Amino acid sequence: MDKKAISEIRKLIKPDSSIDRIRGCYVNEEGKVIRQLQDSLATMEEDSQEKYCEILRGAMSGKLGRNLFNMGFPLEEEMEGGRYQMLYRLQQSELRDDDILTEFYEKVVEKFRIEGKYLILLIHGVYDIPAKGSDNMDMDDASDYVYSFIVCCICPVSLMKEGLCYDEEACTFLDRRRDWAVQKPVSGFLFPAFNDRMPDIHSLLYYCRKEDERHEEISADLLGCTLPMPESDQKEVFRSMVEQTLGSNCDFENVKNIHDAVGEMIEQNKDAGEPVQIEKAQMRRLLYENGADQSVLSDFDAAYDEAVGEGVPLMAENLVDTSRFEVKSPSLKISVKSDMSDMLKTKVIDGMEYLLIPVTDELEVNGIRIRQRQK
Repeated sequence: MDKKAISEIRKLIKPDSSIDRIRGCYVNEEGKVIRQLQDSLATMEEDSQEKYCEILRGAMSGKLGRNLFNMGFPLEEEMEGGRYQMLYRLQQSELRDDDILTEFYEKVVEKFRIEGKYLILLIHGVYDIPAKGSDNMDMDDASDYVYSFIVCCICPVSLMKEGLCYDEEACTFLDRRRDWAVQKPVSGFLFPAFNDRMPDIHSLLYYCRKEDERHEEISADLLGCTLPMPESDQKEVFRSMVEQTLGSNCDFENVKNIHDAVGEMIEQNKDAGEPVQIEKAQMRRLLYENGADQSVLSDFDAAYDEAVGEGVPLMAENLVDTSRFEVKSPSLKISVKSDMSDMLKTKVIDGMEYLLIPVTDELEVNGIRIRQRQK
């Protein structure tokens, strides 16, 4: 799913929408289901409707490649006995079958690792996908496909702090009890995926709130899908490959050119709505064009497959910061906007290479604006 598809489905999660069923269960600290939930948005008060929708929209928020991941099911998982089968039956049942739901809750409780209480929340929705006209505008009176989907999110439940709260009706401050409150989801998924404006039952969209807490026990052990390498690991692998492959040619200009080239890929595809992927062949060419010797590149493919995985791309946005260009050492740190990186130059003076920064009337030292020396 690209950004447009995610936004289109995310907008469906609102009061007076296509969501026809809410199910869930409340799990205590010991991993015991202490209450099951069955409700409908239509029968709730307005404030409750919006709170539920806000929580559920949270499971479709964030950055592709960092918080949101398009994942396909391995063929063996779609075979009889595979983990895909339970998920497919759950979606096909439209959350009506208590036995399938109970099986799903038990699997989540068995796999999920978190301290404290939490809520497993599920919704089912139906979307008549509007056809697109020749002007790419929605044709509300025409529908090619019906998209039946479920969204699941897992939310910690924690104690709110006690304190005084202002009561608008009483026009005074009143004591607030210490109640249990549902927090933003830490993990979740949308199934099936919504690709090319059609249901894709062979894929799902997975969500994790934090890069260092991706809850792969849900993605891998429960759903049978493999998450890509974390953003920080991709950046580290990229750094290592650049340093080792360029070797003595890993100088300022070559590294800057690589940064600029990756940034240009991202800029050229910013309207595509999908993360820019750098395949192994692209990475090899990028290094060759910026100082890597052909003799070193002969071993590159094997090194890449070992570090990243055979056929696995890197996400360009995870490799460089397109907003800034940073130079640092143990004793200094210089950061400029990426589009201004050309202002930094290097020059060899008396056998020593120096980094040159132009001095202008807009340069400040400890907050004091300095002046250029007159020639």
